[in-house]
Amino acid sequence: MSILITNEEYRQDAIALLNQYKDSMVYLASVFNDDYQKSPSLTKLPWKSFAFYNKCIKSLQANDLELGLSFFQEAKQNERHEPESFSISGFSKHNRKEDIDLVVDEIKEEASGKISIGFIDADVVDVEKVKLIAGIELLKSHSSDLYHEAEALIDEIVLTGPGDEYHVRSASSYNLLGLVLIWADEVHSPVYYAQQVVHEAAHLRLFLKSTDDKFVLNPESQLYTAPFRPDARPMLGIFHALFVLARIALAMSDMGKISPKKLSEEAIEKGQVAEKRFFATAAQIKRDGVLTSTGQQIFDECLQEITKISPFRSVYDDLLKVGF
Repeated sequence: MSILITNEEYRQDAIALLNQYKDSMVYLASVFNDDYQKSPSLTKLPWKSFAFYNKCIKSLQANDLELGLSFFQEAKQNERHEPESFSISGFSKHNRKEDIDLVVDEIKEEASGKISIGFIDADVVDVEKVKLIAGIELLKSHSSDLYHEAEALIDEIVLTGPGDEYHVRSASSYNLLGLVLIWADEVHSPVYYAQQVVHEAAHLRLFLKSTDDKFVLNPESQLYTAPFRPDARPMLGIFHALFVLARIALAMSDMGKISPKKLSEEAIEKGQVAEKRFFATAAQIKRDGVLTSTGQQIFDECLQEITKISPFRSVYDDLLKVGF
């Protein structure tokens, strides 16, 4: 079934993961002699609960029962029974240390310490949140399917400040599923924020789908020089890029029809950049990727749909003919 063009499957996958979490928490409660019970009113998996749950599992695998219990309690306490839309906040130095550590530790692990994250002042959050919400409204108006999927998969958007030279622009991960980090800055526009929401929601969709499929069979230890990036990446990362760029191209194509003209022009420009990068990424996957049947289906659909809307298909064809 297609996942590039959104459909109700993402809701089914999200519910399946939520139920797996609940069942596992019940089992862990029996290990810790805790009174945890599944709640039918918990209808969306909070990212903090899932993050602390994952830390609990890792602690038990390391035979650290005391730390595992501490993380289990954190997962339990962070369960929320609220409406399904996402919240927006800032990465503040005044946040709980445990919550800060969740994010910082994950970024260090995912980026091998090469990318930093910065705190943000409340007054900056107030200003940039207005533009973020405006971007989300653009998405809701012009790409409603992508908006509804993002609303279902994102639990919280956290705006961040600049860190060192190489800092988070936007980020998400499986271990912190439901959290989206976006660097906030006065130069950013509503279209920029809409693009980042689409970008990270696309990652979340693949993370959710990856619970039952790997997409690629290339060894994770085998790295490739990815298009438009200075660092080498495993094929799975390049496959994620393909899907993300396809989603951005579709969203920006829709937003290119908006007014005022300044926002429309920005959306068209961002869409064209995404299209060119998409076709270069597709060519590399075609040359080097070993895909599962599901991975191949996603690849074929992405190539077909972006070819329909873009004049840059020649980028893909030329790279396969003449090489990289």
